[in-house]
Amino acid sequence: MRKNLPDKEFFVGKQIPARPDVTITRFVDSGNDAHLFKAHSDQLARDVACKIIPRANLVHGPDGQATWRAEVHKADALQSKTVVKFEDIKEWKAEADQIDCVVLISEFVEGQNLRLFINSKRAEVSISFVMLWLETMLNVFNEMKLRNISHGDIHWGNILVEDRSSYDLMGPRYVFRVTDFGVADATSDQRFRDDYLQLAEVLSHLLAAVDYQSLSAKDKYIFNKLRHDFLSRHLTENDTTRDPIARQPDKLFRRLKEIGTEFEKWAAEQPAQLLSPFDFLSCEQIGDAPALLRALYSDRFLGLSEIESRNNVVVTGPRGCGKTTVFRSLSLRQKIRVNEADPSEIKYIGVYYRCDDLYFAFPRYRLPTRTEAFDLPIHFVTATLLAELLDALEVWGAQHFQEEFKRVESQAAIKMWNVLNLEPPHEPGSETFKALVVELEKQRRKAAERQRFANDSNRGLGKNFGVEVLQRACGVLLGSFSFLNNKPFYFFIDDYSIPKVTKDLQADLNRLLMQRTSFCFFKLSTESPVSFCKSDIDEKTYVENREFVLHNLGLVYLHSKPTPKMGFIEDVFRRRISKTVTAFPVKELGELIGSNPKQNNNDYARKIRGTNKIQHWGKETLCKLCSGDIHYVIGVVGDMVKSAGGPAEIEKVTTVPRLGPEFQNRAIRGAAGNFLKNLRAFPRYGERLVAIVESFGNVAHSFIKYRDSKNEKGNPPHQDTRIEPYELFVLSDEAQRLYDELLRYSVFIEDFRGKSRRGKVVPRLYLRRFLIPHFNLTFSMRDSIELEPADFELFLLDPRKFEDTYRFRNPQDAMDAEEKTLKDKPGQQLPLELNEGGDHDPSPNS
Repeated sequence: MRKNLPDKEFFVGKQIPARPDVTITRFVDSGNDAHLFKAHSDQLARDVACKIIPRANLVHGPDGQATWRAEVHKADALQSKTVVKFEDIKEWKAEADQIDCVVLISEFVEGQNLRLFINSKRAEVSISFVMLWLETMLNVFNEMKLRNISHGDIHWGNILVEDRSSYDLMGPRYVFRVTDFGVADATSDQRFRDDYLQLAEVLSHLLAAVDYQSLSAKDKYIFNKLRHDFLSRHLTENDTTRDPIARQPDKLFRRLKEIGTEFEKWAAEQPAQLLSPFDFLSCEQIGDAPALLRALYSDRFLGLSEIESRNNVVVTGPRGCGKTTVFRSLSLRQKIRVNEADPSEIKYIGVYYRCDDLYFAFPRYRLPTRTEAFDLPIHFVTATLLAELLDALEVWGAQHFQEEFKRVESQAAIKMWNVLNLEPPHEPGSETFKALVVELEKQRRKAAERQRFANDSNRGLGKNFGVEVLQRACGVLLGSFSFLNNKPFYFFIDDYSIPKVTKDLQADLNRLLMQRTSFCFFKLSTESPVSFCKSDIDEKTYVENREFVLHNLGLVYLHSKPTPKMGFIEDVFRRRISKTVTAFPVKELGELIGSNPKQNNNDYARKIRGTNKIQHWGKETLCKLCSGDIHYVIGVVGDMVKSAGGPAEIEKVTTVPRLGPEFQNRAIRGAAGNFLKNLRAFPRYGERLVAIVESFGNVAHSFIKYRDSKNEKGNPPHQDTRIEPYELFVLSDEAQRLYDELLRYSVFIEDFRGKSRRGKVVPRLYLRRFLIPHFNLTFSMRDSIELEPADFELFLLDPRKFEDTYRFRNPQDAMDAEEKTLKDKPGQQLPLELNEGGDHDPSPNS
């Protein structure tokens, strides 16, 4: 919303009062807080740019000091020629005309901003253009990182495209410049935004402008890498434990430069091949390669039956646990592309949608002030899902039900136009699914465009789909085609996570996605339970196991029996090894890392108590390390192979396991250390999260050393890998934020199915399994560290004090703590014995 801006015509043709050599020549554009003009300097003998900002829009300190001045000079530290710096700052006061402004004078760049360039010269937006832009931006980001400078308002209006073709014979035709450093922080309406997310937003605009169908094979390959690697992952990811090159501009730049040469290797490969079994640790990196996705997808995935159930399901679990792979693989489009869409095998019609472009269409969404704008996100998502559904149904119907589809399509299309309340085009072919898909794509774009004016009461928003439209459209399809009888629609909505999909945006869309019918079911994947909003804007709260089922894959793997868990992990490696271009030295995981079945947690705990470190190796250990994060399992085995010298060295070994226990143990412990190192680097909370988990690990290790488990035969050491509160806790705001972050990054896995020894339903918190070796603990799930709510709050807010309070330093500390417990809580029962071996907790309610 523009505010305090004076009449722009006042300035045109006038000299700047304190710079009479500078004359405003023409108006260029207006933003939220300022006008931009082109001017000419007689003294400099060249044109300059003048940004004129009302003083009322600038930030001042509590005593009226001009704090904004420091902000607009923040780019002075940057050496990059890409950055447009302010050369001079002057005041412009004219009381008679009510003018009280500040003029920021900078170099004038001949060219358009990126938004205008895309709109007027769309044909110029080639893959090379996009690559050059991204290289330029990452180069600037690298210096910004080194000098600890942020921009705060990078959007396509602040990126200028300079055409140098008229005079430059050596350089590229187009050169990109970045302007307005510090302006967002200098203005009173501060709107500081994440630079990387804004960079991703601009990249999405550029890719949308590229004519994909006209691209060469190489450019299509690069396009998909930009779309699936950079846009969906590297630029939007802030979890460096998940993506080590996220927010690392130097590494992102090198990765970008590798893509072109990488194409030649890719083109020479056969379809569905890997260079190494450890490639593609995430589904996003696979991109648009259906055969490869099918080759790597294992139908032994744990929890698959719940995902395919006729319920609304919210699927959560640690990053890299396979949610995207499963969701994509279950879609009808994927099944068509890999020739697995035989009607006899199709039990439901799956539609896959990843929320990337939802974020870019509704970035940092807040509920609008106008109620008529509430349905804009509903309009966007409904159009998106219906377009994908109709497109896939047309292909499937033409392949397997050609006669019926031809006969019924026209009637079904007419009914669909009516349901959508849209006017069909007055031309041949309007009564087809193709025409509907084209129109729905237009409606998507309209919704995103209208969102820009959601709070502007002077702009009309047109007609928007309500929450009932998707259900009614699906009802039309079911009533029109006999081949859809008894086949419900499953909408797989991937990466539906706060903060990327904001809480307000989820609350708006939940009106659609939490609907319950007998023929439409929504499957939502989210990073963690705290990344999903369980209510909507109508103040309806959605109750777990009534409106939806929460399916936590971390808990599925935590409580799974070893046999199915091992079967899945072995199948994953078997598939990957079989799809490697150069023959890998082994065919099975067991041959590579061996089998180590005779593991006893009580014996391991006694060794730890005796100051001996456990050597972790074997496929059974790998299975125990997995909290559903299959990407970790693949990555750690890849590290084992690398540390042993690679496949060539492994081939020389003739005994099983080919990888010795020392290589395995080193990689397992190293992976946990790297996770904590990357976790520590998270802005704002990283250091505190590491301090919390380290305090738990140190306390739990001291329990193994000095405390016995009283209800076990032989009094083995107390083995804690979980926290169990006595009572349901109510946390302070700061403690709750830290708790949510621990769950968001799956440092701990929350299980609400248990009861405390007082019979209260409380959340058990299990330490992520691959951190167990790092703290020299065992995999036993028998014991727990039991805390009062106040102690749990202390654990989160002051982990060092918590550790000082609870950590045993000698056997006497443990004895004193036991006596104090019995004295303070006479008659209190000790924890029930769960199972003698302590390897598995068969009953979460025990």
